[in-house]
Amino acid sequence: MRYRRFGRTGLEVSEVSLGGAYLGGSDPERAEENAREIIARAAELGSNYIDTAPLYGESQRLIGQALPEVDTSFYIATKVGFVPEGFDYKRDSVLRSLERSLELLGVEKLAVAQIHEVNLAGEDRILESGGTLEGLREAQKRGWCDFIGITGRAISELARLAATREFDAVLCYHDYHPCVQLAASAVLPAAAESDMGVVIATPLAGGIYVEGAGQAAAVEKWYEEGDRERVWGIIEGMRREDSTLPQSAFRWILADARVATVSSGAASVTELEEVVQAGDMEPLAHN
Repeated sequence: MRYRRFGRTGLEVSEVSLGGAYLGGSDPERAEENAREIIARAAELGSNYIDTAPLYGESQRLIGQALPEVDTSFYIATKVGFVPEGFDYKRDSVLRSLERSLELLGVEKLAVAQIHEVNLAGEDRILESGGTLEGLREAQKRGWCDFIGITGRAISELARLAATREFDAVLCYHDYHPCVQLAASAVLPAAAESDMGVVIATPLAGGIYVEGAGQAAAVEKWYEEGDRERVWGIIEGMRREDSTLPQSAFRWILADARVATVSSGAASVTELEEVVQAGDMEPLAHN
């Protein structure tokens, strides 16, 4: 596993990290065991960053149960907002959410506390007195987190917030992979200018880079009919690479030096092992 500088934070994070949304796997009765297996294997493979959120169901609890069983110290990032329904993104709500997350995760401090979906919070509410940013800053003062970040798909809002230099990290999802490069136009340049740690999530783009029966349905779901020929052309080109399709997607993202880590939403050890190998391969050049 190779490691990259996480912006101005001083952290060195693994090129392939672990996303917590699917740690429980497909069998609810094996959720705890599945999460323990994935996290233990991630540690063995050299991954050192886990991203989770209250939105991800039992994810924080599952991580909290698994962490004491591994020797590796992971950097843990979680989020505030999106759930519960009606979350107001105000200072006190931020603090209550983070306090609960720390309890579930069984840790005293987070590496990064992030705003989940900046567009739902709104820039004004984030930056206003008594708003989201104030809550995150207070969490830092209390020693609950080292750094703070922003997440979402609202490209223009992410870029503007990145330019404020108030935040240390940014997570983009669905908007930076071989078929879609929206984040490249604004978010990544703003993050680089502000020296932020960049996390790219959903690298498999909702299943379009996963071979099998669901791939065609994923392409139909995410792309308009007039754009599907372009998407299939890109996928066919990736299939000619000396790596699996998921590995090629990771390699493509890792070719961008502005990206610190690519977050794998692995639901099994097998899925994790496949994509972690991409971190030992040469990056896939952007054509």
